[in-house]
Amino acid sequence: MTSLRFVSILAVTLALCTTPTAHAYLLAGNSWPSGTIPMLLQLDATKPTSVAFPLNDGATSWNSMAASIFTDWNAATTRTKFTSAESTGTTSVYGNKINNVVFAGTIYGEAFDSRTLAVTLSSSTFRKTEADVLVNSTRTWNSYRGTLRTATDLRRVLLHEFGHVLALNHPDQDTPAQSVSAIMNSTVSNVETPQSDDAAAATYLYGSTITKPVITTQPVGTTVNVASSASLSVTVNGSATVSTDALHANTWYFSPTGSTAFEELFTTKDPTKPDSTLAQLGDAGRYYLSALTPDDTVVSTTVTLTVNPITVAPTTQLANVATRGVAGTGANSLIVGFVITGSKPKQVLLRAVGPGLAAFGVPGTLVDPILTLQTAANPAVLVATNNNWEQQTGTLSTVTPATISSTAARVGAFALKSGSKDAVILVTLAPGGYTALVSSPDSSSGVVILEAYDADTPLDPAIKLANLSTRGFVGTGGDIIIAGFVVSGPGPKTYLVRAIGPTLADAPFNLPGALLDPYLKIYRGDTLLRENDDWDSPAAAQPTLRAAAVQVGAFALRETRNTVTRSGLDAVMLITLPPGSYTAQMSGLDGATGIALVEVYEMPN
Repeated sequence: MTSLRFVSILAVTLALCTTPTAHAYLLAGNSWPSGTIPMLLQLDATKPTSVAFPLNDGATSWNSMAASIFTDWNAATTRTKFTSAESTGTTSVYGNKINNVVFAGTIYGEAFDSRTLAVTLSSSTFRKTEADVLVNSTRTWNSYRGTLRTATDLRRVLLHEFGHVLALNHPDQDTPAQSVSAIMNSTVSNVETPQSDDAAAATYLYGSTITKPVITTQPVGTTVNVASSASLSVTVNGSATVSTDALHANTWYFSPTGSTAFEELFTTKDPTKPDSTLAQLGDAGRYYLSALTPDDTVVSTTVTLTVNPITVAPTTQLANVATRGVAGTGANSLIVGFVITGSKPKQVLLRAVGPGLAAFGVPGTLVDPILTLQTAANPAVLVATNNNWEQQTGTLSTVTPATISSTAARVGAFALKSGSKDAVILVTLAPGGYTALVSSPDSSSGVVILEAYDADTPLDPAIKLANLSTRGFVGTGGDIIIAGFVVSGPGPKTYLVRAIGPTLADAPFNLPGALLDPYLKIYRGDTLLRENDDWDSPAAAQPTLRAAAVQVGAFALRETRNTVTRSGLDAVMLITLPPGSYTAQMSGLDGATGIALVEVYEMPN
């Protein structure tokens, strides 16, 4: 169960009492308070009836065999130890704060899949309060040592599951995968005892006493204007390290202006890059920091952030937009939509650059992009197409390479090499919506950047590129979707930015392979300005986001999570930006992949 993550509004200064060393093991979630982890063993009361005792290793009951396993894990822990008790009860209930260990035919009503031997369901809060272990009763079980046999060895499976209870995960499913000998690897094997990697993980979490957090510098309230940098700073235990790990959580709580209720904000900014949060009206309110360990909670003073409104510049506009992504085939095609507003035609420069990215060291580029421009109202209406930028044909036959090069230089686009197979369309378009599609002659795929430049001289604020939308496949690493846009004009402008995946899986779209949990980040250069996972966080911003979507004509988004697919919600933010160059980066939460849509709408003045 994944906890929700919210918009990170604040630059937080935190300190940790313990710094983990390099390791191969993988931790999952958070740890237990110091003391004991009492496990209620109900295996004999819920056991399969086909097994006769003693078991192959001499154990006279399932429960006694399970109880003996705790010694293996307790040897690696200090501040917290497993204890056990037996029960003749045959039921278990998740959420009752009792750690049940049972044979079960389902996972609380959900069927086991064909490969699952057992599951551990743990509380998702920072301090673990419950962990139930459910063993698949439809499998054939015994208990033995050595190599695997026809019956599955419950002892080594429970060793693995009790590791999950401690908060250990599968090192072989880490990113990148860790190749180590471990009882915690995802597949049952001839390993039958905790290995050194497993013990190292347990020792990290439970090997020593945790120092109580002390807030050494309290936050100070401040007043800023919209689109100005804002930060609230707290130091914990006298240091200035930004981090949260399995033993320490430093969490901000927020109450918007006019409200008495606080909600949790997860600060998840990229620690490898600078950040400078641009304050927005929705950030105004009261804040406090809660510094937690599994044993203690310390709370800072509550302070107020006041955000003054500003007047946006009516003549500021999007001068150009660009999207970098993977252009594939079929549903994985890279498709960019844009809108020209006003009453007169506008000259637009469109470029699909694949080979030209090689000069920037981009790997895996599309070798020969084809650029096709259609009307959004009727995709069957072909406006223009181009394969190689120096070979203009059809409706574009009067456009010369020299004109393309000079126009590119005028709008600030980098030059394309003569002979490259990049595709370009320079065309004058009537007001309306358009769709640009990137493909290739041999249906291959690769990284490409699709650009749309306002080529009018001078820029006419009454006729502009108002909106950008990009649909494509969101991969990992360099294969995420990056939508770039330039805000040009005398002052700030407000934009609605949306990263949409879950809603695409619903009617009327019903898109197979939709990204089920998109994550949205806004950058200026290398500086991360804001980020968002689910558009219901903070909850106080939802009414404003709904109203903004109606105002720009955007479709409504899913309001609730899908418990069947375990998907999250779309990511949305309403952000006022000063003139400059920005990127909206859309990835999948925790490395998820799929088809998604990123949109940038200019809000009316």
